[in-house]
Amino acid sequence: MAKEKATLPPTGAGLMRFFDEDTRAVKISPKGAIALVLIFIMLEVLLHIVGPRIFG
Repeated sequence: MAKEKATLPPTGAGLMRFFDEDTRAVKISPKGAIALVLIFIMLEVLLHIVGPRIFG
């Protein structure tokens, strides 16, 4: 008895690749994103230290 090999459809047929489209979104480099996160973290820590004195 011969075993038949099942064939699978192509994996990328008809799927849209979203990263290929050029959008009008703000583009930021990975280093810029890390710098922005670090600034927000420092601001948060500063507000935890100084905030109660300023805002009561």
